[in-house]
Amino acid sequence: MIMSYVDARLEFSSAQALTATADSTNVVDLTQTARQIGAGQPMWVHFNVTVAADTGNSDETYQFNIATGSAATLGTKIATMDIPRGTLVAGYTFSMAVPVERMERYVGVEYVLGGTSPSITVDAYLSDQEPYTWTSYADAI
Repeated sequence: MIMSYVDARLEFSSAQALTATADSTNVVDLTQTARQIGAGQPMWVHFNVTVAADTGNSDETYQFNIATGSAATLGTKIATMDIPRGTLVAGYTFSMAVPVERMERYVGVEYVLGGTSPSITVDAYLSDQEPYTWTSYADAI
């Protein structure tokens, strides 16, 4: 079994509780020497749902975007995923490919929540590890 650890310097969200549209807690500055990963390789943003999404009113929507920019405020969406309501249960993991040819200095995640009472808690991080080779584990392993 292959096991990976998340580098805190590449983490966008750590148990980030969301109840409205928001940016990830952290933005990664790709020019930092300690963060230079995946040169010439595909990159991924991996997500782990730690608290299930609210779907109680049946009108909640969840969209996750990878965003980039020349400043830490980001601004340019380079990948978007609409998540089907009902799939975002605790422990659900999924990944988005990062179009590296469109990345600028900073990269982060935008969480777009809609509907009456959306809420979800997620972890997200940048990696050069392909999705099929990793497994998400609870803290304190």
